[in-house]
Amino acid sequence: MITDEDVVVCPVCEHEQTITICPSVNVTTDPEMREKVLSGEIFEFTCDKCGFSGYAGYPFVYEDKETNGGFLIYLEPDCEDREVGIEGDIADQVIYHERPMRLVPDMNSLKDKIFIFEAGLDDRVVELFKVLTLAKMQDDDPEKIPDELKFTKRAEINGEDMLLFAAFRNEELLGTLEMPYSLYQTCVLSGEPIWDVPVTECAAIDQQWVMERLGEEKETEE
Repeated sequence: MITDEDVVVCPVCEHEQTITICPSVNVTTDPEMREKVLSGEIFEFTCDKCGFSGYAGYPFVYEDKETNGGFLIYLEPDCEDREVGIEGDIADQVIYHERPMRLVPDMNSLKDKIFIFEAGLDDRVVELFKVLTLAKMQDDDPEKIPDELKFTKRAEINGEDMLLFAAFRNEELLGTLEMPYSLYQTCVLSGEPIWDVPVTECAAIDQQWVMERLGEEKETEE
């Protein structure tokens, strides 16, 4: 585990203080850090002045070198870029080439990617799955459907292989959505033309990425 220092400003009393942060973890060598990341404990801080407890947002690298071939996720809060390079001392440790390197803007997206790769799934296919699922739900009842899905786990339910998603609307958790794994397999086949699109650097692979790829495919056909 690598530690550093950063300055945070309390959102309640505006007190400025220096805190110890952890800009990167490798859960292969430090497996106990996985739960600290997923629970948010690693980002917690307490204001020295008013006692407020909250989360400090800072650039963070999550690295797993073994699970399903290894993967890396770079959290950069509110990042507007779609691709970034990894700089500094960590750069020499994270040359993945064909292994997934992903850019995410928030904690929910970080956990989404961790769970996807740990389940042995392709996050590009999962994002297409989300796009198609939300589009179908729009036809059913556009006022009550979620506007965002985050993968949580793959599980056997009543003898059927299922994918579970946390459903959000306006960042509020609505509940859990259970979808058959067979629909994921259908997405693997239906999205075949876009899987050949190269992914370089740490890339944001999300619903926007899918929609852009589908748009490019449509233009090629025309």
